[in-house]
Amino acid sequence: MRLNFLKGKFYIMRKYIFILSVIQIFIFTATSQVHWESIVTGNSTWSYLAATSEPASNWNQPTFDASSWKTGKGSFGYGDSDDSTIVTSCNSLYLRKKFIVNVTVLSKLILDIDYDDAFVLYLNGKEVARSTNITATIPAYNSALTVDHEAKMYQGLKPERYYLNVSDLRTGENTIAVQILNYNASSTDLSAYVFLHSKVKSYGVLYGSTPTWFEPPFESNLPLVLIDTKGQTIVSEPKITATMQVINNPSNVNSPVDTTYEYNGYIGIETRGSSSQMFEKKSFTLETRTDSATNLNVSLMGMPAENDWILYAPYTDKSMIRDALAYNMGNLTGKWSPRTRFCEVFLNGEYRGVYALTERIKIDKNRLNLSKLKTADIAGDQLTGGYLLKIDRPDSGYWVSPFKARNDIQAVPVSYVDPEVKDLSIEQKNYIKDYVTAFETALKADSYKDPIAGYRPYIDVTSFVDYYIINEISRNLDANRVSTFFYKNRDSKGGLLTMGPFWDYNIAFGNADFFSAGNTQGWVVDGVGNGDEYGITFWWDKFRADPYFNGCLRRRWDEMRSTKFSNANLMRIIDSCATVLSSAQVRNYQKFNILSTYVWPNKYIGGTYEKEVSYLKTWITSRLAWMDSQIGLLDAVDIVNSTNGKVEVFTYPNPFSDRFRCNLKLDSPGNVRIKILDLTGKLLYEKSAYFSTGIYETDISYADLHSNGDVFIYQVSIDNETLATGKIMHR
Repeated sequence: MRLNFLKGKFYIMRKYIFILSVIQIFIFTATSQVHWESIVTGNSTWSYLAATSEPASNWNQPTFDASSWKTGKGSFGYGDSDDSTIVTSCNSLYLRKKFIVNVTVLSKLILDIDYDDAFVLYLNGKEVARSTNITATIPAYNSALTVDHEAKMYQGLKPERYYLNVSDLRTGENTIAVQILNYNASSTDLSAYVFLHSKVKSYGVLYGSTPTWFEPPFESNLPLVLIDTKGQTIVSEPKITATMQVINNPSNVNSPVDTTYEYNGYIGIETRGSSSQMFEKKSFTLETRTDSATNLNVSLMGMPAENDWILYAPYTDKSMIRDALAYNMGNLTGKWSPRTRFCEVFLNGEYRGVYALTERIKIDKNRLNLSKLKTADIAGDQLTGGYLLKIDRPDSGYWVSPFKARNDIQAVPVSYVDPEVKDLSIEQKNYIKDYVTAFETALKADSYKDPIAGYRPYIDVTSFVDYYIINEISRNLDANRVSTFFYKNRDSKGGLLTMGPFWDYNIAFGNADFFSAGNTQGWVVDGVGNGDEYGITFWWDKFRADPYFNGCLRRRWDEMRSTKFSNANLMRIIDSCATVLSSAQVRNYQKFNILSTYVWPNKYIGGTYEKEVSYLKTWITSRLAWMDSQIGLLDAVDIVNSTNGKVEVFTYPNPFSDRFRCNLKLDSPGNVRIKILDLTGKLLYEKSAYFSTGIYETDISYADLHSNGDVFIYQVSIDNETLATGKIMHR
């Protein structure tokens, strides 16, 4: 019995010890978080001097002996009900206080000060803050002011706030010194109430608790963008000059009060967008610049250095994720899509919510990496690329396709994007226009399915398939009619029309209430554009009627759905974005209270951010299931890579004058045959030889083709299997 009693007692002690341990852990955890404290509190004791003459010049220095001064607790004044220490009437009141800190545990420093009528404040002898109504560099004790200032705290308001630098403190003893100036010697009131707060990176309370009215400064896990227009209004054009600061700390804790900047300089900025211009929250185009307004390439938020950027404002997309999701999917195809980083923006000191800093689409080695076209490049291989084009609303530099939209009503404008039309020679404008027109002509023709006479020699088929897949998954209403980019590199670097990059998905993924966009069934290209100002190009009807294109589509769908476009991976992307935005979205929707409001063209109104994200995930899941059920039904041929080897073919210059060069890159040896045919299929030239792996070149002259015609088809086969076809043009 005795033993059992002891066992029970021991059990009780163990339980007690366990409870104590839990309590201790809780206490430790609760006090170990980074928190704010007051180093100088409202009732701190100060040395003070109500000056009737000029004090010693070193009164604000740590070495000054203030033992002859009086002492008192804040706040100071003439005897109002809020004053703890009453001072005699004076023009200037001087305050000093010493305090001890460990700088290594401090990360931020705030001064909250209530005053009447002006002040200058020093830390360790260095001026760190002053009111704006003092003009004198070092004000005299009897300096008169031209503008008075009323104290705020007695009115139930908060004191004025100033952000200071922790680097102005030192580990050990520090001195804070303040000169409070009255409006003039006969003024009937004076106030001085000083608080110094710091963010403490340690557990426990080291200094003092903050007042009940204290609010910590804004902090975000996202980078911050601070823009100051110096009183100017941002317009759609031209760009105005402003300054921008980017705060992006490695700790992922960012505050407007931080003084370490990823970028701190000039920008040119203008509003952007078409339908989005009506929204309260504006998107912007910006350029990073020098002080002389020349472009300045800088790296922002981990993205490669450049000077052209978009500050996109998610507004109608209440998940704020759709564009980032689409660009991520674009990158998963293996081609460049704009990088994007979520951030929070302050414009002229006003919080403007969550934005996405995004790379603007342009030709650049770190973006769309195409050959740089110079104005002098008017012949040969140099003429053939690179060109960035766009189907969109017409602007100052475009041509109208000779073929109307799929409904045979709307005209289709094709814009020169990069280089801009003003930077293109007449030869360059005509070349790329003629190339695109030749592709459209071949696609429109009855023979468009032919691998030689049809469209295939003009385009990178895989890029068109990828573009189709992503825009159908997202049911993107803008695809194929606006914001539709495509490009052509030089012939020596592939030289085929390529779709992309992807752009503008804010009303995609079920976020629109017109053209059946909210439905998860049906092909978007079948339901868009009838009766609308902008029509879809005829291209996609022709592609979808071609068993070869459908075969490419089926093969690519199976490949991507089993890996990069799996449900699990797409949900992971959405969840990761939502997690990153979890805190910032609260602030965003406090600023823009629209979660329960219809914003054009919302199909769904969730009322909460969580429901908006859930709707996006549910919609995509249903959309993918429907496409899974349909793509296998397409009229398609099987497409198999050659088992005899692979070949890359480059022909240049294209167009050519008297001769062109055909480059072959062989991945495996074999009997190689090159044929040149006219558009009727008539054989004009043939050459064959056995080659091992490697790169081979052969020159072919116009005379070899019997000087016959201007457009020719080349075929390259290995061991009697045709592996590559293309088009070569004579100028």
